[in-house]
Amino acid sequence: MAQRCSWYGGLLLTGLLLTACSQTGWFFDSDLYLAAASWAGLLLLVFGLARISGYRRSSHHRAALPVITRDPYRAIAAVGIGGILGIYVLHGLQGPVSMEGTLKEIVLWGLYGSFAAAAWEVSRTAEGMASLRLGWHLIGAVLCGSALLHVYGVLDLPYGIYHTADPAVSATGARLGGLLQYPNTFGAVMAAFLLERLFALAPALQARPGALRAAAALLPLPPYTAALLLTESRGAWLAAALACAAGLALERRRIAPLFIAAAAPLASAALVYRQLADAKLAPAVLPGLLWLAGLWAGGVLAGLLLCRLRHSGGPRRRVLALAALVAAAAGCAAAGLAILHQVQDRALGGAATLSARHLIYSDAWQLAKSSLWLGQGGETWRQSYRAIQSQPYVGGEVHSGYLDMLLNTGIIGLLIACAALLALIAGIGRACPRLLPPFLVLTVHAAIDFDWSYPLVWLLMLWLSAMGTGMAPLACRTMRQEEGENAFVREVSITERPQPIGALRHLLSKPTGIWSRTASQRSGLKGRMSFPPSELRRPILCWRFRLLHWISSRKPTVRYYRHQRTDSPKEGFRRYFPGTPLKPFCMPHRFALRLSAQWHRLPLLLGFLCWAVLTASLGMSEMKLRLAASAGEAERGGLLRAALSWNPANTAAAFGLSELLPPEQQVIVLERSLRYAPQHAGLSWRLAEAHALAGRADTAAVWYRKSLELDRYSSDKQTRAVLALTSLAVKQSAAGDVSGAGRSASAAMGMLKRYRALAEGVHASPGLRNDRRFHLTAQAQRQAAFLEGWSGRGKRQLIRPRPGQAPTHPPLP
Repeated sequence: MAQRCSWYGGLLLTGLLLTACSQTGWFFDSDLYLAAASWAGLLLLVFGLARISGYRRSSHHRAALPVITRDPYRAIAAVGIGGILGIYVLHGLQGPVSMEGTLKEIVLWGLYGSFAAAAWEVSRTAEGMASLRLGWHLIGAVLCGSALLHVYGVLDLPYGIYHTADPAVSATGARLGGLLQYPNTFGAVMAAFLLERLFALAPALQARPGALRAAAALLPLPPYTAALLLTESRGAWLAAALACAAGLALERRRIAPLFIAAAAPLASAALVYRQLADAKLAPAVLPGLLWLAGLWAGGVLAGLLLCRLRHSGGPRRRVLALAALVAAAAGCAAAGLAILHQVQDRALGGAATLSARHLIYSDAWQLAKSSLWLGQGGETWRQSYRAIQSQPYVGGEVHSGYLDMLLNTGIIGLLIACAALLALIAGIGRACPRLLPPFLVLTVHAAIDFDWSYPLVWLLMLWLSAMGTGMAPLACRTMRQEEGENAFVREVSITERPQPIGALRHLLSKPTGIWSRTASQRSGLKGRMSFPPSELRRPILCWRFRLLHWISSRKPTVRYYRHQRTDSPKEGFRRYFPGTPLKPFCMPHRFALRLSAQWHRLPLLLGFLCWAVLTASLGMSEMKLRLAASAGEAERGGLLRAALSWNPANTAAAFGLSELLPPEQQVIVLERSLRYAPQHAGLSWRLAEAHALAGRADTAAVWYRKSLELDRYSSDKQTRAVLALTSLAVKQSAAGDVSGAGRSASAAMGMLKRYRALAEGVHASPGLRNDRRFHLTAQAQRQAAFLEGWSGRGKRQLIRPRPGQAPTHPPLP
């Protein structure tokens, strides 16, 4: 039963990650909330069914399963995930920079914790481990296969290939992004799958392996390598090289076999890359597929030939092994030269990218120092970078997972996250060192890019942890011995071996479990039993165990009566619990004992329920927002209000609803939304426009000024603010509000002066990055002439018109 449940659990985890792969790695909140809500509901359903079926109460279902006795590394990682989740909850209670971003992080880390717990539970059994390995290969095949099929035109993936004419960004003009739509992160993920298969060659290609087994081991290497090369991600290549070097340092005795086996497949992948790069990732479909199949098969067959040469016997075996090594070295050298010739300009250059990263890191550090210990909550960089950026670059992501963690959770959260990662690395290194390189790729590359903004990357890291710690050697495993969960769990020492009775007579006829131990070994046990899997799987005992469990769930005496022979169930009960009345009115006491034995699980269960409710609420809000995008004008307003009622911090719903309301009601909606995101430049700008439409010039000027402080390098906003205040000044002057018109014109003139000074500063620095193309627009220059005339002769004409004559002024541009 436990084996089958673990298998199904692994399939559910695989389905969850496949869903993440098909939805851009859950980079966007709209995909994440709905998936997390479904996952929470599924976990609650599984938990409820388990409690109803009594699966947790029947210890014989899970007896004698091979597990690791105590894993401190998993405990440290679990505490780390809980600690980071607690920091985000604290920010949510205190009022963060972005309540929506903080809620998203709470959902994310709750998802990571529940996923890790489920994956670690599944990895406790052999069938569960098999399902995890199958799921890993299936996920890699979907990511890599879909990307390559998109290159050859078989599949159509939106934004699967990133096209650019900048040679500093791409040497060929096209980079592969696959389902993740971002080449750098996709390259890191492909490097992880490649290294996992590369270091799995050593156990698979032992002395004289079978042809089919060797071919199956070599088959995934060419597509993973080709996908990694087509991303043109120098960071992913560097991270893969460092992780590979670390893996080879741990596998020093297997360097030569790995090198010989992998040389030909890697060389064939390099040839595939050169062919696709020359075609700018747009080859002819049929010839391209034929070339791919031929190079793929040729690389695998050449790898098999080199392996056969190395393992050949006879007097010339050393010469043949040396020849195989030389041939592998020559093939790798040729492949490396071909790749370097293709990307030499990009590989040897990259000063612009490095300077951009340095600029972002410098601004992020200045922002982090404002709240160094605990950070400012979720999405701190996205909400604040426009207000603190020293140059007009484009950088909605901080391009470092560790720095983003520092901004969100401070030094304390960063140390907790690093401790959890180190614990996972130590656990994998102790249990299964060959899975350490793929894990290191994902952790190292996250230091120089925003891989951790993709929840899929965190889930893959936790997946590797579950597979790694589940592959511990037999010396680290033990037979699980669980005590029953009845209300009458007490510390009872079994000092002598009783004679089995009833349904357990056949089971305990042979010395198994605790009965096979000596009297001194049994003296410290607490009423526990352990049965071998071979006995549990016998169908003749299946109905007996079910009947025994059914009886024991209603009569607690039978559960303890089965452990030791007594004359009657009543005497057995009194022997285990002397002085306890066996009466119906003692049931409340039994229930209280059961609750006291489970009290430590209550906070965890309540926390999970709160997380599930929060996730469902955010998911419902996102679903209403999606329905509003395709609904008519009559239904759209109601759906947007429903989305805000489910999640008041939903800024997208606030934006959409404000477009449908008059200015007075817009102000109410936007001010309420600003309580949850006080540094949101878009909300401030929309609120300024709402006040301007309502005719409140002074309030509009205040909000225009605040919005421009939050996003100063926006030429469009700067120009529109000046035009809006000038228009308000004209309207106020026409209405006879001379003082108000003067204030509006003065505010517009002040904004224009600051705008001009900022644009001149940018223009005067030729080495400054101006990715946003910030400049002084022609509209703003024409408006400057009108505002200057306002302060002189034009102002007197507007203030003192002739009797019966309307004020005259130059036409607005």
